[in-house]
Amino acid sequence: MIETKHRMAQKIDSRTALKIANKFILENMRDRFSVGSLKRVMFPTREVWIISVVLTYPKKGIVGEVGAIAVDGETGGIVGWTPIEEIEAAAKNLYEGEKEEIEAAFS
Repeated sequence: MIETKHRMAQKIDSRTALKIANKFILENMRDRFSVGSLKRVMFPTREVWIISVVLTYPKKGIVGEVGAIAVDGETGGIVGWTPIEEIEAAAKNLYEGEKEEIEAAFS
């Protein structure tokens, strides 16, 4: 077992972390972005939830991952994220690669 000075008292569960990340997405990004998978990462002094940001389209579903958001496991605060410009650029690249399939879903 790895020894750390981290307190093992987890205050923010996975469901709450997803809700916090989704609120951040809704307040800071255009539509078609949503939360994806999450992982708990342990640091020596605290833990953080890393939640992926995914590009989605109606009738198509998830197109792919375009970024990430980090939520403090104790306070629930957003402590990091992929810059919005990078998320939008990744989304554009994904869309271009899947354009025919995405448009076909609307036909």
